[in-house]
This record gives sequence, C-alpha cells and structure tokens, in this order.
Amino acid sequence: MSQARIISFHYFLRTAILLGISSYIVVLSRSDALTYYIAPRMMIYVKMASVVLYIIACFQGYMALRAYWGKPVTCECEQPVSRSVLRNTLAYGLLIIPLFIGFGPPDTALSSTMVATKGMNLSASKSSLTATATTGTTTEVPTTTTGTTGTSTSKATTATTATDPASAASIPSTKMPAPANTDADLQKLFQADKEWDEDFSKIGMILYKKDTIVVKPEIYMEILSSIDLFKNNFIGKKIELTGFVYREDNMASNQFVVGRFAVSCCSADATPYGVMIDFPTAATYPKDMWVKVTGTVQNGSYNGNDIFIIKAMQVDKIAAPSSPYVYPNFEPLKELQ
Repeated sequence: MSQARIISFHYFLRTAILLGISSYIVVLSRSDALTYYIAPRMMIYVKMASVVLYIIACFQGYMALRAYWGKPVTCECEQPVSRSVLRNTLAYGLLIIPLFIGFGPPDTALSSTMVATKGMNLSASKSSLTATATTGTTTEVPTTTTGTTGTSTSKATTATTATDPASAASIPSTKMPAPANTDADLQKLFQADKEWDEDFSKIGMILYKKDTIVVKPEIYMEILSSIDLFKNNFIGKKIELTGFVYREDNMASNQFVVGRFAVSCCSADATPYGVMIDFPTAATYPKDMWVKVTGTVQNGSYNGNDIFIIKAMQVDKIAAPSSPYVYPNFEPLKELQ
C-alpha cells in the first residue's frame, strides 16, 4: 500500500472515531440519557464538545479525501503516522472499544449494586469516604456509612460489621422537644456552632415552621443535612421523601433505606445518601424499587451510630424519575422560599 493510501486510511479512521464520539453525545442528549452520566451544569460543555468534535471530524475527512486523491495536505507540522500495527491497534483501540461499550448496553442509572460497593451514607451533614473493599478501613473520620464492608464510626478509622440484626438498629424512645413559639426560641433551637452550618440553620428554621417537610430533589442534600444536623428539633415532624430502596443483609425485616445518588460533576463522583426507614412490611419492597415514603422523623441508631430515621406511615411505589440523581444547590434558601 502506498504512503498516500496509508495516510488516507488513518485520516478516515480518525474521522470515524470523532464522528462516533460526537454522535454518541447527541444520542445521549436526545434520549435524555445524558443525565445518567453528567450533572446538568456540565451538560452545556459536553454538548459544545460534540460540536467541536464534529468540526474536527469534518476536517479529518477532508484530509482523508485529499490523501486518497493523491493530493495530501502537507504542512510539515504533524507527526508521521506509525507503521507499527500493534502500536496503531492499541492507540485506536483505546478509543474504539469505549465507543462500542457506550453504544452497546442500555443506558441505566446507578443502582443498589453501586451502593453495595461505595456504601450508603446515612449522615448527610457529614462528608465521608466509605470503607474500602480490600482493607475494610476508612480514610476519613466523621461519617455514618453502611456497606458490605461495614459501618464507619464517628471516632474510629476501623470499620466494623454488625452481625446481629436485632442489635444492628434500634429506635430509642425520644420526647419531642419543646416547641419554639417565638423567633428568639427558634434561633436558640437552630443555633449554628460553626460558620459553615449557618445556612443549614436557616434552612432548619424554615423547615421547622412547615406542617410537612417535603424533601424536594432540587434541595435533597440540603434538607437532609439540616435535619441531620438539628435532628432533635425535628422529632415527630411529618416528612415526605422519595428514592430507591436499598437493603443490607444485617437489617431487620422492618427496615430499608431510601436513597439517592448525589452527583457534583459526573457519575464517577456519585455518592449515595439515604435515610433509614422503619415500616412493618419493609421486607416486601425489593431493592431498587422507587418509593415515596410518608412518616415522622425519629431518632435511631445503626451499627452503633446515632442517626435520624423515618417512622413510616405510608410507602407508595412510584415510577423512577427521569432525572434520578440529586445535585448540589448553591442557593437552597431561594428554593425553599
């Protein structure tokens, strides 16, 4: 094969790869599946990238045709193509194989399978890294995380696994705190100890005045963080929460977790957060079923960690939302007001 034909082949192959990547982004965008992989605030950049890739592909196609016709565009500014079959196979394979994987299996949201690997965070107000599967130890201290590797405690770096379902979770009896009748009383109830908790304090005061706390997906993390931070103030408060069902083997028959994945940038940084649910027929709800839970906030514990739970009065099966993940909201107070 002549040198011109070899160059033409490389240009055609690059054109096909670039068009494939660009087309894949378009397909994901038109099918609303892009939300499974990218946070909404990042989608505009990904869509712009698909346009840029398409333009580059057109130029590569033009170069391929010129080389095929024996009139290659020579600017003496690019590296000569490699003649090594192995090197070319590896280089192009790194781009072609992911394309086939992307177009192959159906696009689905993250599920309980990923939660079992990462661990479910039951304390939304504390950022955490889950226990590793190989060593069973945690790399960050303040957390309450369930997972197949264990539950990390608030003052330890070694994960422990509960083996007794009866002792895995308990619901201490707690009395409802004295109601706040004035703004001054309310400010005392929601006094932030740290500067970065002041927004959660303001959110808590707004939620406290509501008859029913509806955990909206738009401010999912912010609401759960506020309740978790000031959980004693919300004991007995009615709450509505939606999410998918997650369950571990050491949970009692009346327990499951309703959770959602929080995504900052893309699905690679997705972290599962949820709330323990106490409901008599909890065992009848399979993993990954989407449900709407209505109940009251109560104090509880799981694997020796104090958490808030929802004592459910009603659990309804719902359809999975078109956007299954939740995202950081940098202006949560506007959403509440």
